[in-house]
Amino acid sequence: DARNRPSMATKIVAAIRALRPHQWVKNVLVFVPLVVSGDTSNPTAWLAAILAFFAFSFTASSIYLLNDLTDLDADRSHPRKRARPLASGALPIAWGMWMMPLLAVLGLGLAYVAGGLLFLLLYAILSISYSLDLKKRALYDVFALAALYTVRMYGGGDMSGHSPSTWLLAFSVFLFLGLALMKRVAELLGTEGNKLKRRGYRQIDAPLLMASGIASSFGACLVLALYLDSDEVRVIYEQPFGLWIIVPLMLFWQLKLWHKTIRGKMTDDPIVFAAKDRVSWVVGALCLAAALIAGY
Repeated sequence: DARNRPSMATKIVAAIRALRPHQWVKNVLVFVPLVVSGDTSNPTAWLAAILAFFAFSFTASSIYLLNDLTDLDADRSHPRKRARPLASGALPIAWGMWMMPLLAVLGLGLAYVAGGLLFLLLYAILSISYSLDLKKRALYDVFALAALYTVRMYGGGDMSGHSPSTWLLAFSVFLFLGLALMKRVAELLGTEGNKLKRRGYRQIDAPLLMASGIASSFGACLVLALYLDSDEVRVIYEQPFGLWIIVPLMLFWQLKLWHKTIRGKMTDDPIVFAAKDRVSWVVGALCLAAALIAGY
């Protein structure tokens, strides 16, 4: 019946929703190497970083559409996922079929222009592998998630001409592994059954995941403290002592997220959750202020 078909406006809104633009906040990581390098007045580097941001965002949206197209039957029987644009019928399947390759071409094209095509290919391969198989395997999944975060950051740094230092990579590995473990703990605590559906975890695994995640959070702060005591910081900042406030701020922020997770309030991906969280914004502002006070 033509009267029940979604209007063009509804289709456009559904198409935008299908891209999951709220997930693009993760790709802000591409700017981190440029910001911490101190070369923030370089317009060429910023342009390359912006291209990297949209390259990762378009590629991620393409993969989201691929997942939605391949999981239509499962999503339609899921209490929450059945509201997704493709599963609900708000977005025609034909639209998803042409949007997916178009976004992939746009993402890879922007990466090629910015000189980071290999990073986008690595991200796409790892992301698809995670969606098809790794997310079902205990521990493999959280390391894959941490790797996806790290590839974003390293790729953005390489494209902007500021490849991350060993310190930044070590910090990111611990930080992102902790956030990935936090995501799984939140899912385990939020499920009523003994086993997490389509994941390789049972309720008995929660203490291990929680202990490992909190240890990773402390590990990230330890690496940060060692970095702040290094000669590299003294070269970049005029008053590096002012940066030390960032260490307790980062530890407080991560423990605050863990506290919310344990109480069942971590309802989304931790990074997406943090982007909407008032405490996270305050901590971020204080860290930025400390960096500005320390001076480049």
